[in-house]
Amino acid sequence: MSQQFIGVDIGTTRTKVGCYDTAAGRLVALHTAPTVVADDPWGGRRDAALLTSSVDDLLARLLADPAVRVGDVAGVCVGSVGEEVVLFDRDGTVTAPVLAWYAGHGRVAKAERTRADGPWSDLDDTFSVFKLLWLAHHLPEAVAAARTFTSLADHVARHLLADPSAPVFLNRSHASRTGLFDVRAGRLRPDVLPDLGLGTLALPELVDSATPVGRASGAGVLPRGVPVVAGGHDHMCGAFGAGVRGAGDVYVSAGTSEAQLLLVTELPDTVDPGVDIGVFVAGGLRYLHRATPSGRYYQAWHRLLYAGVDDGVMWDEIGRVVDDVEPALIDADRRTARLAALPMDLTRGHAMASLLKGLAVEAESVTSRLGRLGGTDVADVTIAGVAAGWDVWRRLRQQATRRRLRFVVEPEATVLGVAVLAQLGATGRADLPARLTTVDID
Repeated sequence: MSQQFIGVDIGTTRTKVGCYDTAAGRLVALHTAPTVVADDPWGGRRDAALLTSSVDDLLARLLADPAVRVGDVAGVCVGSVGEEVVLFDRDGTVTAPVLAWYAGHGRVAKAERTRADGPWSDLDDTFSVFKLLWLAHHLPEAVAAARTFTSLADHVARHLLADPSAPVFLNRSHASRTGLFDVRAGRLRPDVLPDLGLGTLALPELVDSATPVGRASGAGVLPRGVPVVAGGHDHMCGAFGAGVRGAGDVYVSAGTSEAQLLLVTELPDTVDPGVDIGVFVAGGLRYLHRATPSGRYYQAWHRLLYAGVDDGVMWDEIGRVVDDVEPALIDADRRTARLAALPMDLTRGHAMASLLKGLAVEAESVTSRLGRLGGTDVADVTIAGVAAGWDVWRRLRQQATRRRLRFVVEPEATVLGVAVLAQLGATGRADLPARLTTVDID
C-alpha cells in the first residue's frame, strides 16, 4: 500500500517541504521559500514566528498539491541547520531572536567568555552554547524570561503538533551541536548552566531522531492524527537519505559549509582539533565530523568572476582548462586559499578551476584524517550537493582520490532524507530513493 511522508528542511538560505511517495520512490511534490533572516551587526538573526509561519504556508501549499493525497500522509519530520536554538517561556512564547548559525555572535561570546585553555575552548564558535552566552550577555532579559530552549527543527515540529501540552524535546543529533551535550555519556549537562549565567533555564527532554513525538491535534496546518517525528541536523538527514547508514560510511555534504562525516560504532578516545563528534540520526551510530568553508570560498570567487553568468558557461570554461592548472593551496583552519602555478594567459576559468581542484584535494585530506581517527580504511565516499550534478565537478573530485566516489544526483537530497526519516519513525522501515552515480578515474 502506497504511503506518503513529508519532509521539512529549514536550510541556511531556503526552506523546503517535500512529499515522498513510497510507490513512486521519489519526491512527488516540492515547495520552497527563502529562510527568513534579518541583518544585524553580528551577521544575522531570525524571527521564530516568521519561520513557523513560513513553514505553515509551505505545508498548506504542499497539502493542496495535486500529487499529495492527504489521507495517505503517514508522517512528518523536520530537519534544520544544526546550531540555531529557540528560547521560550512557560506559555510557549519565544523570548529571544534565533541567532543564525553562521553569524558572528558565537565568535564574540567565545572571545568574551573563554580562555585559550578554558571550558569549550576547543568547540567551534558556531555551537549553540555560544549563542546562549551571547544572549545572556546582550539580551539578559530575554534569557531571564525563558523557561527552556530547543533546536530550530524541534521547535517547528512541536509547533506542528499544535498541542500546548506537548513536552519540549531536543533530538540528539542537534544536541550534539549545542556544547551542552556529553556525547559519550549521551546526556545533557545541567551542571554547566549556572556557570554560564543560564541557571534559570530548564533542559529539554532528549529523544533520538526518528522518534514519534506525537500526533497533530488538527488545530494547526496538519490534519488531525498525522504522526510527527523528531528530525535532526540537515547534513545528517541528507546522509541518511543517501544511504549512508553503516559504520565506516563517509558522507560529504557540499553546501555553504562542506561537511564531511564518518560514521562509527565507537568514538575514539581523543580527536583532533577541528573535528567534532556527535550522534547520528539512526542505527545507534556516532560520527566524526569536519567542516570546511568550501561553499563560501566558491561563492566569493563566483561573485568576483562569474556574477550574472549562466552556470553552464562557467562549467564549460572550467572544463576546457582544468588540466592546465595546479590545485589552489587550501588552509581550512585559517580559512585561506592560495593560487599556485597559474598560466601567464590567465582566464577566470583557470582561477576557478584551481580553486575547485584545491578543494577536492582538501576533501581527500579530510577523508584520510577522519579514517585515521576512526580506525578504518575508507573505500567509498558518498557526496551530495548542487555541484554534484555537474560532470566536470564530479570528475575533478574523483581525480583527487583513489577511493570510489558515489555522487547523489538527486537535487533535493536533504528534504528527501528528512521525509525518509519520517518513514522510519512512523513505520520502522526506511527506503533508499536517492539517485546515485559514480565516475571512473581517468
